[in-house]
Amino acid sequence: MSNPHPDIRFAWRNEIDPQRWDHRIETSPHGLIYAKTGWLDMMAENWSALIEGDYERVMPLPWKRKYGFYYLYQPYFIKSLGVFGPTDQPFEISAFLHKIPDRYIYWDIDLNECNFVSHADRELKLCQYGRTNYFLPLGKNYETLARQYKRLAARMMRKATESQLVVSREADPSQIISLYRKGYAARHPRITGAVYEKLIRASEAAMANNEAEAWVTLTSDGRIAAYYLVLKDERFIYSLLGGSTEEGKTLGAFYFLTDAIIRRHAGSGRVFRFEGSDIPGVSFFDALFGPEKMSYPHLVMNHLPFPFRLFK
Repeated sequence: MSNPHPDIRFAWRNEIDPQRWDHRIETSPHGLIYAKTGWLDMMAENWSALIEGDYERVMPLPWKRKYGFYYLYQPYFIKSLGVFGPTDQPFEISAFLHKIPDRYIYWDIDLNECNFVSHADRELKLCQYGRTNYFLPLGKNYETLARQYKRLAARMMRKATESQLVVSREADPSQIISLYRKGYAARHPRITGAVYEKLIRASEAAMANNEAEAWVTLTSDGRIAAYYLVLKDERFIYSLLGGSTEEGKTLGAFYFLTDAIIRRHAGSGRVFRFEGSDIPGVSFFDALFGPEKMSYPHLVMNHLPFPFRLFK
């Protein structure tokens, strides 16, 4: 197979220049905050990379080792990665995938919405699936954006207003993460305490760099009814995690809070990334605010020897 990008090299983490790497992510039209060295260093157990030329295109490779096997995985609270480059147009990334070292014999990774893999490339022996996200462009004023809301969202926000809920940004990431961990433990049983501790440190660092916001909705007597932690950069607002208490669910507290974040960033030119899940209830909620439905690729490759491949 001819390689249109012959100058793609593999690099371990200690061989990567953080300044040049982060400059590529920051200047890429589809660069994501998850792909910057700071977030990767904190949230990925290990990571290496593929680099084209002088950091013209880059691809982070989060990895683990288990039972002596190296494999690529998608860390919790890193929604998608893939290849990042200078264009905002979709581009084919098979040349990068062919450069992933053979030591990584199992892949389970999410690419970004500008990446695709040709189905004609049968050498890779991949399973490829589409995943769903929702994007809400925030270039228009709030009144215009709010007119796109579905009736259920508008009705729940009226209920929140009538219940005298208020929104506050005087929240701490660790408090929000603790509430989320407690409230959604049954939904995410595989997320360990160590992962949440990493997330607290990463979120606090992001807050210090003005790359995160911590929001809560309060009842009239000061009790937390909903909470939301978002990341931000020059291009995007990222839904990192959020939720409601049982009381908050009946009062429309998370609708109220989502609207408050949209209101604050309306007219900024950013895009709100709902980072929507394939869980139907989450996707249903996200779609109520009038976003555009997006898709991105999920790749699985299993070259584990028998019988290990049966467990993946």
